[in-house]
Amino acid sequence: MFLARTIAAPALAERARLLRLSAVVFVWQAFVGIYFLSLVQQYLPQALHAGLAYSGYAMASYGIARFIAQTPAGWMSDRIGRRVTMLIGVAISVPALWLMMLVPDEKAFLAFSAVLGIGAAVMWPAFMAHVGETTPHGRRNRTMSLLNIAQMAGLGIGTFLGVLLADYVTYGAVFWLCIGFNALALLMVARGIDDRPREAPAREHVHRAVDPFLWTPSVRVLAVIVLFLTLGTSLHTPMIGAYTHEVLRVKMSHMAILFPLPAAVAGLLFWRYSRIADRFGRMLPLVAGLLVAATSIFALTLTRSPWIVVNLVVLAGLAYAISIPAWAAAALDATDACSRGVWLGALTAVQGFGVAGGQALGGVIGGVWGPLAPFKIAALLLMVALVLIIAHQQMQTRRGRRRIDVSNMAPALVPIGPE
Repeated sequence: MFLARTIAAPALAERARLLRLSAVVFVWQAFVGIYFLSLVQQYLPQALHAGLAYSGYAMASYGIARFIAQTPAGWMSDRIGRRVTMLIGVAISVPALWLMMLVPDEKAFLAFSAVLGIGAAVMWPAFMAHVGETTPHGRRNRTMSLLNIAQMAGLGIGTFLGVLLADYVTYGAVFWLCIGFNALALLMVARGIDDRPREAPAREHVHRAVDPFLWTPSVRVLAVIVLFLTLGTSLHTPMIGAYTHEVLRVKMSHMAILFPLPAAVAGLLFWRYSRIADRFGRMLPLVAGLLVAATSIFALTLTRSPWIVVNLVVLAGLAYAISIPAWAAAALDATDACSRGVWLGALTAVQGFGVAGGQALGGVIGGVWGPLAPFKIAALLLMVALVLIIAHQQMQTRRGRRRIDVSNMAPALVPIGPE
């Protein structure tokens, strides 16, 4: 009995830790879903009477600010600790949302959107570094998959609540809901997350005699992949509102009501296969996820049925939920414990640049060529990311074969130890 309790205690502690992390992600992403789908795509054009391109500008200001602040924020988390950095990031967003509500001006909206981007920039590198330092290598993709479930669920719930409040209550209620979610996230970080001792340096190979600020080949490849991935997944986002109203000719709330059942089925499938990257490597889920996502996004331009569109969106979301944890686990694998905040900040800065560029470009393209054009180009960019992943995998395979050949020919010349 004592032995069983001793074995069960670490497992219970691990589950409690994952639950706390998932709760933070869920609440934060619920706010993000409300902000982007309700405030940016409905409040900005309808209540403030801004042009269609302003939705793209608001998303771009958020993404550009996040891009600029991401790497310094990661460096800061390496110096002052993960928890304090996360608290600063979440705390920034509360007054920004309050001021955004008090100043109903489209240009002020863009400025406060940039402040929200800075808050996200400070929050996420510290959060990811904390996950990397408290999760063993063999469970990283599983952990990232669970956190991604919380992220997708938070986005879905936030979008659903925000759309209903915007259509049937007031935009003031939407703002207060965003502020409430941010305040709750701040409380969860303050009381539920502790700075833990870092992993032993030997586990992360921090003894390598290399410049910690030098872009390694693995990090460079991950940066290029995530750039095209985020471009492909963000290019069409400014046009979601216009696509719903002009192409499908339905209200956003009508679409939101159709989502729960397909989303529940997708969630069960994702839970069943969430360990795929830990079992079969990081690249296979990336390839499969990007292929399905690209196909689903392009198929959205070929139908006018809201029910088919909802299922295609859920399928694309499921593919995205499979590919992103694989990329995130690869990013944790490629970074060292002593400088993980800096590198994750740099990678997420590239991600933020892709989001900002995609959203700004999507708003312009949609304003010139209509709401369907960004969806087609987004699918093409995801296919570019897919080709890059396959090419990189082939190069790695060839290099591995060459190393084996060299080791067989001259084993005494092969160095022993980390590269």
